[in-house]
Amino acid sequence: MRFSNGIALIQVLLITAMLSIFALFLLSTAKNQVKMSQWSNDKAEALVALHNTESNLLFALLTTSKSPFEQSRVNQSSLLKSEPTIKAKWNFFAKPFFIDDTTEISIQDQAGLIHAQFPNTEHLRAFISAQGVGVHEANAVVDSLLDWQDLDTIPRANGYEKSGLTRNGTIPDIHDLFFIKSMTPELLSKLIKVSTIHRKGSFNPMNSPIELLAALTNERIAKQVIELREAGQLTKRSFTQLTGINEDDNTFFYPSNFLKITLISKIGESRVYKSITIQLLPYAKNNQRPINVLSSRS
Repeated sequence: MRFSNGIALIQVLLITAMLSIFALFLLSTAKNQVKMSQWSNDKAEALVALHNTESNLLFALLTTSKSPFEQSRVNQSSLLKSEPTIKAKWNFFAKPFFIDDTTEISIQDQAGLIHAQFPNTEHLRAFISAQGVGVHEANAVVDSLLDWQDLDTIPRANGYEKSGLTRNGTIPDIHDLFFIKSMTPELLSKLIKVSTIHRKGSFNPMNSPIELLAALTNERIAKQVIELREAGQLTKRSFTQLTGINEDDNTFFYPSNFLKITLISKIGESRVYKSITIQLLPYAKNNQRPINVLSSRS
C-alpha cells in the first residue's frame, strides 16, 4: 500500500513538473510574441514618421529659401504639428539635425562635391595629392579617369586607353571609379565620400566636406571654416577671406537643387533608414515634376 502511494506521489510530481514546464514555455512564447508585436508596431510607426518627415521636408525645400545668409530656419508651424517652440535649423553640408523627436536628417548639397563625370581636374588632383599620393600617381588617376569616360581612343600623358578596357562613356555609378587604372581601395573609399555623379552647374565649396576643403586649402583653414559653418556664422566674405576662393563662372556660394537627403527614424528598438538623391524643380511647369528622384535606398 505504501509502495503504491509512493508511485502515485511520484507520478503526481512528474505531471506537475511537466505542466510547469509547459506553462513556462507558453509564458515564454507569449512574451516573445508580445515583443515581436511591439517591434512590428514600432517599425510601422517609424516608417510613418519617416515618410511624414520626408514629405514635410520636401515641401519646405520647394517653398522655402535655402539661403544660408538669411539665417533662415525651418518653419515649425509647417513642418511640425507638435511643439511650435521646438526650432530646427537645416544645413546643406551633411550635419545631422532633427525636426521632431524621432527622425534624424542630413542633407548634402551635391554642388559641394567633385563631379566624377566631368571633374574639375585641379580640384581632383589636389584632393588625390592630399591623401599622400605622389604627383605621378595623382596625374595617372586623373588622366585615367578622363580617358575612362571620354569617347576617343587617344590616351592622355598619364592616362590609359585600350579597347574593351575603358568605358568610353560617363560612369553610371560612383563605385565605377573602382575600375580606373591606378586606383587603390583606400583612395577609392576616400574619393567616394567627396564625389558625385548627381551634379549640374557651379561648384559650392561652402558646403564641401572637410576632407575636400582641406585639400583645396589646408587643414587649419578647413577647421576654421567648419567651426564658423556649424555655428551659423560663415558668410561669403568670411569664407573668401579664409580660403582665398571667390565666386566666378564656375563657383557659386548658394545651395544647389541637387541634394542627397538621409533620414533615420527610431522608435523603441526599431530603426528605419532612407537615402534619396533628388533634383528640386520649384518652378516646374506643365508635365514637369517638381521633384526628380535620381537615386533611392532604404
